[in-house]
Amino acid sequence: MKDKRIFLQVALVVACGVVISEVGILLYNAFPSLRENVALATTVKPETFTELYFEDHLKLPQETTLEKTYSFKFTVHNLEYKDMDYPYEVYIASNSAKLMTIDKGTISLKHDQYQTVLERYVLEGKIKRAKVVVDLPSKKQQIDFWIGETL
Repeated sequence: MKDKRIFLQVALVVACGVVISEVGILLYNAFPSLRENVALATTVKPETFTELYFEDHLKLPQETTLEKTYSFKFTVHNLEYKDMDYPYEVYIASNSAKLMTIDKGTISLKHDQYQTVLERYVLEGKIKRAKVVVDLPSKKQQIDFWIGETL
């Protein structure tokens, strides 16, 4: 008698499990949004981003002497898990106004590739204090450093 009761309880649990599974499968197939939510909840997506940084940041130019050539390097590293084109602009700005464009271009990188760009500039006019800006407008990323007198 006891064995029969245990058997019936197990059979009931299994039957309920099968019914719940079947209902779950029907719901899963009937509602695409449920399927999308299950996929989102169970899929690990890698974090995607782009690194933009100065090489040798401790040796960035600080002076503003006219007719002297200054140089620095910046690097773009693609960690977006797809091929990317990075339009960039390098310029000198003071009080949010562009004083001088140093360079413009586009860098094309595959995932996990990086490229370092050497920039050179000669100041065209006297500047007391300004920023040298590297801008990746499509990624809304910028880096900059100050040149000129310290405040």
